[in-house]
Amino acid sequence: RGPRVRGSNPTVVQKAWGALLRPRVAAMAGILPRSLRAPANVRRFYAPHICRSGAIVRPLLSSSPRSAEEECIAFWANKQPTAVMLRDLCEMGLDRKRRRQHGIFLHEELRIRIAQRVLELQQLPYGLPQRDGIRTVIQWYTEHLLALEDAPLPSGAAQDEAFTNFLTRVFEEHTEVIQELAFGVQDLMAEMGPDYEAVQPEIDSILRRFFMARIGLRFLIQHHIESFKNRDGYSGILQLECDAAAVVKKAAQDSTMLCRAHLGQAPPVVITEHVVDSEPFTYLPMHMHYVLTELLKNAVRATVERHAEGFDDALPAVRVQIIYGHEDVIFKISDEGGGISRSRLQDVWKFMYSSCSKTPWASLRQDRRSQPGEGDSAGNPLQRPRLKSAGGVLAGYGVGLTLSRLYAQYFGGDLKILSLDGFGTDVYLHLSRLGKGCESLPQGVLYSPAMRDSSFEGETEEELLLMSTDEVNFLRKELDALRSSSATETTVAS
Repeated sequence: RGPRVRGSNPTVVQKAWGALLRPRVAAMAGILPRSLRAPANVRRFYAPHICRSGAIVRPLLSSSPRSAEEECIAFWANKQPTAVMLRDLCEMGLDRKRRRQHGIFLHEELRIRIAQRVLELQQLPYGLPQRDGIRTVIQWYTEHLLALEDAPLPSGAAQDEAFTNFLTRVFEEHTEVIQELAFGVQDLMAEMGPDYEAVQPEIDSILRRFFMARIGLRFLIQHHIESFKNRDGYSGILQLECDAAAVVKKAAQDSTMLCRAHLGQAPPVVITEHVVDSEPFTYLPMHMHYVLTELLKNAVRATVERHAEGFDDALPAVRVQIIYGHEDVIFKISDEGGGISRSRLQDVWKFMYSSCSKTPWASLRQDRRSQPGEGDSAGNPLQRPRLKSAGGVLAGYGVGLTLSRLYAQYFGGDLKILSLDGFGTDVYLHLSRLGKGCESLPQGVLYSPAMRDSSFEGETEEELLLMSTDEVNFLRKELDALRSSSATETTVAS
């Protein structure tokens, strides 16, 4: 099973497992197939040269624009992404000199991560890269990579501001990524019909890896942008003393407003707090707000659909308990909306699954140039924030719960659902305390994607806890196939 590295230094764990597993799973994970790895002469001549003035001299590529793009993607994707420590990010957001050094680091790191996302999408199975939507996202990411090639190195104050403005444009462009990827997947679902169920675990595991990496990419970009002009009590987008109750109240207001707009009424949301550990809670309020809003939307909708017959019925309350534990802050959301049957409980974690009878995807497909829907960017930290429409969308996209769990898992937390079929549902959201200023981090955070390179890799017990059952089974199946193939090749050669 490989090395069993213990201790409080996640870098040692990462290096040990990376050295063992990366050569075997690189092709499977979509990092870079061997056939596309840039040869030594391409890497040698393609590497950007930084002049004494700080300007970047971009190397000459081949005359074919398509070949140039492929060389650029292959060159950067072949590099190893760097794990970024949360403590370093927190300190960087409070120190202007360190922030500028971090900007120079991001100038290269973002190209590596974006190029790997492009290759990951290009290697999707079942013809997905050629489908509308996914092909569009590949093009968008390629444009970001090429734009970064020409972006100024933030070596001085003026260049730092220019680079921050550039990152802001990158962050705000092409906000319909989730929507576009969903269109491509839905085309495959329609084409395969009932047969899609057999390949869904593979597709879902690929999407989980992509979105987890995208969370890390967007986190790095937005943290750097926000730290240019820090707000009091913040380091970038990290709030040093986050008020969990205030975030819950805002999420409750937003979800009940949507419920009233669509269903005519909404149940009350009752919030209680239990303090076990009074230490400050460092976290990202925008991540927390998105997840809580998704969970509360589900709870209030289920309650109304279960109990309301008119527009003035007395409805049972949705109850939210906030427990400030030593390692986690836990949110327990309880409703009496009828619950979920055991046979359907695992379906809620599948992409494109929704219990809503009418999905809003059909109306979005009719106008591909429309603004992104609520399931895509409204309040979703994977996208830029935008003003919500008066009505919004209450449910039906089939991505909210799965993305919410990824947000929690990114920092070592989790999202679990327990249901009493015929009565109601209890949802447990665990958000890891990010220490005091991201110091003295709990073990769950030390092994989280946030402390590696924003990816799911390895098979340690700690890391398996962060992966879905479908994804674990798929990775093991692929590893077995890879090992069998290698064994066959060795036998033939001998």
